[in-house]
Amino acid sequence: RHVYGGWLIAQALRAAGTTVDPDRHAIALHASFVVAGTPEEHVRYGVERTRDGSSFTTRRVTASQGAGTVLVLTADFQRDEPGADYELPVVPGIPGPEGLATGRYDNPLLESRDVPVDAVTGGLPHTRRAWFRVRAPLPLEPDLHLQTVAYLSDFGATRAVREPHAHLADDARRISMSLDHSIWFHRPVDASGWLLSEMTPIASGRGRGLAIGSVRTEDGRLVATIAQEALLRERP
Repeated sequence: RHVYGGWLIAQALRAAGTTVDPDRHAIALHASFVVAGTPEEHVRYGVERTRDGSSFTTRRVTASQGAGTVLVLTADFQRDEPGADYELPVVPGIPGPEGLATGRYDNPLLESRDVPVDAVTGGLPHTRRAWFRVRAPLPLEPDLHLQTVAYLSDFGATRAVREPHAHLADDARRISMSLDHSIWFHRPVDASGWLLSEMTPIASGRGRGLAIGSVRTEDGRLVATIAQEALLRERP
């Protein structure tokens, strides 16, 4: 067993946020998974104050356990300001969460509902979709809602990477794990409601695969864009 990557990312982002002015909120993060963390040991988060500019703030976080570094994360924060608004439209025809079967990522913190692959006729091939909702309402703390998006963003990425390779669907035949993870937050979000995660495999080869995806609200607003590179090896 190892520590779920989204948990490390969310906690590292929260650690970074505690050192930032309260009027600045996360706009992007880039994380590298160094080694798998163990759930039997506490994780320590060290924060480096990389930049404190007039508009942007940058923090570098190192998550470590006894064996050494498990995660390195860089996060950028910005004070809210007005600007031109655009987002890629949502693919039409995606079923809502109500009526869908319980998903594979359902856990004590999150409800999960998987969208069947054949339920959507448009969009890019091999896209994996799932709905998520926290089981308990979140307090009115904007940064906590972004951290919740960071937590759930790691679900489904490695599955999407191996989706084009049917022979790697069996756990016994492959090795897959997260290597690098990036998120761009586009707007504030109420993470107490249903959120749609979409992950699409972009390329794979040389033992690695890349998936790019998004998180949207139930009414289709684009909250975040995600990119993850995963290890993808076939067992001997």
